[in-house]
Amino acid sequence: MTEIKKVVVLGGSGMIGSLVVSALASAGVEVVSASRRTKVNILTGEGLDEALAGADTVIDTSDVPNFDPDTLKTFFRTSGEKIFAAERKAGIRHHIMLSIFGVDQVRGNPYFDAKLMQEDMVRASYVPYTILRSTQFYEFLPTIASGLTVDNVIRLPNAVFSPVAAADVATTLANLAHHDPIDNAASLAGPEIAQFAAWLQRFLMVTGDRRRVVTDEKATYFGGRVQRHSIAPAFSDFTGTATFEKWLGTPAAAALTTDRYAHAVTAMELNG
Repeated sequence: MTEIKKVVVLGGSGMIGSLVVSALASAGVEVVSASRRTKVNILTGEGLDEALAGADTVIDTSDVPNFDPDTLKTFFRTSGEKIFAAERKAGIRHHIMLSIFGVDQVRGNPYFDAKLMQEDMVRASYVPYTILRSTQFYEFLPTIASGLTVDNVIRLPNAVFSPVAAADVATTLANLAHHDPIDNAASLAGPEIAQFAAWLQRFLMVTGDRRRVVTDEKATYFGGRVQRHSIAPAFSDFTGTATFEKWLGTPAAAALTTDRYAHAVTAMELNG
């Protein structure tokens, strides 16, 4: 275990970032939530030097809710330049980046392409680092379903999927702060792996959604062609603890479900 004095969480007001801040604070770690809400702007550099003063670790969970290739690349390139300049100045000993499993395997998906570029910037930053490549979150299942729907049919590539709870992602990131940088990428996946279509069918059942799910050999993952294990590893370095059924009992899941949720969960429990 590595002794840490202060951790700065970039994107600390976001879904993952806020959970990381809470996990570190609960462990007695001095933690700073850095976002525009706390007057830290990673695109302009405003407030970065002040936030990083006295810190030894940075956890980057920053994001931009956009799928435009130019917007994505501009965001990660511009913010990366500001972040790493500030980190080198502050003498940061460990930069931890949240990435996505499959960014190095799936080409043509604008978000994956931008995150791979962000990874390249981390590697070239001269700051010791760890990249955590996580599978997609349970919390993103509605977005995935909507984005891959055509004529009320969700068309999915022939691949396996292993989603993970956002809380498990945050816990893993917080734990990495207590360890030395590996100057490489590590993977995180959920505790269950199954066909992509099977996962979406499970989610639609608990939300009372009547859309049809099909596996289509021609389907892409938001523009990117995938192979069987392109977006879910056969083996991962870290594994989340929350099964889908366990996650369904959390407030995060309740916010995404309809009034059919309780009935569907009961049916799943009765069916084992």
